[in-house]
Amino acid sequence: MQSTISRRLVLQNAGLAAAAAATGSLFGRHAQAQEAALSVFGPLPPDPAPPGAAKFAEAAFEAWKAANGASVNYELLAWPQLHDRMATAFASGSAPWDIIYMCGWVPEFESFLLPFVSNLPADLVADLPESSFKTVTWNGKRYGTVFTLSLLTLFFNTEHLEQAGIKAPPQNWDEFKRVTKELTRDGRYGYVANYAEAAGIGGAASYWMAFLQQAGGTMYGKDGLPVFKSDAGVDALQMMVDLMGAGTEPGSISYAGINDASNVFMSGRASMMMNWPYMWNPAQDPKQSQIIGKVAASILPAGPAGTASIDGTDAWTISKASASPEKARKLIEFYLDKDVQKRQALDTGWLPSRLSVLGDAEVQAALPIAKVVLEQAKHPYDSFVTPDFTQVSQAIGTEVQKALQGQKTAAEAIAEAHDLVTAIIKRRG
Repeated sequence: MQSTISRRLVLQNAGLAAAAAATGSLFGRHAQAQEAALSVFGPLPPDPAPPGAAKFAEAAFEAWKAANGASVNYELLAWPQLHDRMATAFASGSAPWDIIYMCGWVPEFESFLLPFVSNLPADLVADLPESSFKTVTWNGKRYGTVFTLSLLTLFFNTEHLEQAGIKAPPQNWDEFKRVTKELTRDGRYGYVANYAEAAGIGGAASYWMAFLQQAGGTMYGKDGLPVFKSDAGVDALQMMVDLMGAGTEPGSISYAGINDASNVFMSGRASMMMNWPYMWNPAQDPKQSQIIGKVAASILPAGPAGTASIDGTDAWTISKASASPEKARKLIEFYLDKDVQKRQALDTGWLPSRLSVLGDAEVQAALPIAKVVLEQAKHPYDSFVTPDFTQVSQAIGTEVQKALQGQKTAAEAIAEAHDLVTAIIKRRG
């Protein structure tokens, strides 16, 4: 079974196991009190959970249930347990849910899902970034809607830039390398990342996928086979290698999770990093951060083809086995309601996916990262998910790691990764 390591593994806390048990008991008692019309499977807070599971838009959620004559039962698990619980349920034919959270798994579980997006209101679909549908689309059909926009952007320490006489964050690859080198001084480093985990969203492979798009490349051709053994593929990896030499914090090759790299950044030992929007609030928390008031963000530096990013792929889907697919769709529309999306951002820190809400003045005032993500969303982003994404990203990420450690040239690593991924895709058929 697939076991994807993601940025979310580092956002859990020691109380998640107890919370899972308590929450399961709570919702179990609720289900006994009234027959649930809809069942929703998703992650426990602090990961991106819906109203009724996380504490936001609670009154609106109660009003929606009353107006629609519906009850909603949640099955919530800690994020690392979600995929395998779904895989087991689908394989045994006992998946009991109407609405199912997905995080890059739509291609893998496509046969169990309904392609419902064409039935959503046109104004809602138009208010979602076009690229947000890439990770929920397979074989030309759209199976879900992203509900929180998690794009990698560039976080930086404003004090470090000011001390070095740098007036703005890097705008392109050449500036990125130069600024990284100039900021590597006084016992600190210009850049930090987490490369120890090869696979998954937020692993070494997916960082390379961001650079690949910036270089003008893509992962797959029209026939579904890889096409990244190209100048763009090599240039993307060479950029990562060059950043290592320019002043990437040496521990980056041993940091498996984004939290490891974030701790270095928030301690002031590194000046820049690519990070997810959810980490904005911890960077302002005096219990976690030593750089409060010194953090800003910008879109990722542009490569030869411009700026581009990857996304965290948090989405809602509808089970093909649902007895109430129309009501399930209406509940997803409620989750994506503008007011609900706004409360999601203000009360939980998880950004909205709707462009109009990302542009809301109150949201941007509370979460300045929203303005940056809104700008980043105007440019391409793709995490290139496939049914065998873990195997693919493991193969690529392992070769990326070898190049970053000087064991192979960028060209050698990309050639080997291309051959490995070709074999994986051909086995899939």
